This record gives sequence, structure tokens and C-alpha cells, in this order.
Amino acid sequence: MEVFEVNVPWAERVREHMSKAGMSSNGIHTFIYKVYTDNGLVGIADGPDARHLIPKIIGHNPFEFILDDSIWPLQIAIYDLMGKALNLPVCKLFGPVYRNRVNVAYWSHCFSPETLAGEAIYAAENGFKVHKIKIRPARDPVEQVKAIFQSTPDIQVIADANCTLWLPSRAVKVAKALERYNVFCLESPIPQQNIDGYLEIKSKTVIPLAMHMGLGSGSDWTPNPMTAIERRMVDYFVVEEFGAGITLKSGIIAEMAIGRATASGGYEVQGMPLWIEVVGLGPMEIFGLHMAAAMKMAVLPSITFVFSHFLYKDDLIEENLEVKDGEVRVPEGPGLGVTLDERALERYRVK
Repeated sequence: MEVFEVNVPWAERVREHMSKAGMSSNGIHTFIYKVYTDNGLVGIADGPDARHLIPKIIGHNPFEFILDDSIWPLQIAIYDLMGKALNLPVCKLFGPVYRNRVNVAYWSHCFSPETLAGEAIYAAENGFKVHKIKIRPARDPVEQVKAIFQSTPDIQVIADANCTLWLPSRAVKVAKALERYNVFCLESPIPQQNIDGYLEIKSKTVIPLAMHMGLGSGSDWTPNPMTAIERRMVDYFVVEEFGAGITLKSGIIAEMAIGRATASGGYEVQGMPLWIEVVGLGPMEIFGLHMAAAMKMAVLPSITFVFSHFLYKDDLIEENLEVKDGEVRVPEGPGLGVTLDERALERYRVK
């Protein structure tokens, strides 16, 4: 295995805004991994420091680690190797493939209304149809969404509060004010264990509600997803986890979520729509595309393409994938189906 420490700056367009929003001004500081087999295959991955996991995989067959999240993010390279060994794209290693194009969304932090208007125009020009933004008490979320609507009326907005609206009454007030605009959904408006609060919000607004499962601000307030399903507290799931195993399991829960009796006396399963969030450089986010392709209910715009291709200066892969009509085609080549950009790796390597 080879390990490369890298630092990829933010794109100049957003660098200052990211810094003001509290994000690191230096972009992403992470690691690139190249995993070699004794028969000449090379798997690639990126992610946090996982050098302590190297002894766990050296000397083993990659197929020993199917759905083993304990080796994340090296899991990405392992799946890249398995796909190359079988001459199959990674998505086909997860089971049935439901789509060859994945719906994706643009993303912005809690920027000023003026900045968000500009970013929405940029998103639309680059093929996105949905724009996820962070809303926080420091800014008026209605003014933020209004600015996007006025600049790009066709762009739908996911407003993610990360539970910071706190009170159902506050969330209802915001949701009612947002109904006049093109809002896709309101994500995690209040602490997610407040089931009655979500039911109150749902009863007073037509805007769909989404619950965040896994990592991220507010995730420590997540109820059992089956409870959320049984109480009908939300309309969508957001899945952000470290690993294919837990991500795909969450997708199965969503797939079995909602059902109805049929006229013949049977039972028809109707799942909970979801999107996944996989944020990193090119290899990691392409891995996210492969997972979304193999998750039946991942029909909503996922956050697994925008950071590497539009928010960082470089994705560190050679291929030039594009967003068209809000979707990205899943690479069809063996493994991840993408190639590590060695020149970019050297350019951004921490020496």
C-alpha cells in the first residue's frame, strides 16, 4: 500500500465564503490510498487517516472484506480491486442496480442571500436542479431561499437546519413562510427525537420533512428509524454513514418502510425515498454514486458529487464526469471506473 497526505484547497469562487461560514479556510486535508495486489491490480481510495488499518488487510484476499465497514475508508479501494478482478463496476457488487444515472444536488453552507443567489446560478449552469443549503439562526432562512428563487426560479432548495430551529412553533413559522418558494424539503428542523414536534410541523405545512440518519450535526438526536416510520414523522431519509455495509442496510430499512394491503389480501411494500451523502475527493464520491445506484429508494438528489467536482479545486481523478439534467452517469468501467490523476496527486501532496 502507498499512502499520500494531501491538501486540496477550496475553489476560489467559494474559498472566502467557506472560511466565513466556519469551515477550514484550507479546503480538505485528507489521504489518498493506493492498494496493490500480488497479481498487479491497484485499488484507489481517499479519506481520513487510516494507516492503523493497513496491517489488518495486508496479506488478505480483498473478498474477505465484503461489506466490512471496519476498514473504512480503505473499503473503497478494496471494492475497486474486487470490481477490477471481476471486470464489473462496483455497483454490481452490491446487488441489483436500479439506475445508471444518479440524481445529485448542489450544496452551500449558510451563506448570505446574495452569495447563495450567485451559487444557485452557478449550480443551474452546471446542470443541477436542486440546491441544498444550511440555514442557521444567524441568518434569515426565508431571505436566503427567496434570493435563490429570485435568481433561479427553477432550482429547488433543500433547507437543512441541523436541528437549529429547535422549537416546533419556530419551525412551523419558517416552513409556512417558505411555502411560497420552490422548496424541495426541510431537513432536520428541530431535534429529531421530538417525534410529536415533527408531527405538529407536518400537520401545519405542505413542505416535506427529512430526517438525517448517521453522521452530521443533529444525528445524536436521531430516533430509531423504525419509530420514525411507524409514526410517519418525516417524508424522507438522509443517510450519511462511514461504510457501504451500514449505508446499504439503511437503504433496506427505507425500502421496507411503508406498505399497504392489496385488494387480493396481500401486502405491498412502498419504501421511504432517501438520498445519501458521501463527501470527499473523487474516489470517495464516485463510490457514493455506485452505492446510490444500488439502493432502490435512493431516488432523491444525493450529495455525492458536488464537493469533489465543484467545491474543491481538484477531484484528483482524470475522468471528466458531468451533471446533466440533475443527474450523473455512474462510471461503467471495472471497479470505481475512474483513474487517479497522478499529476494532481503530486501537486496537492503534503511534503
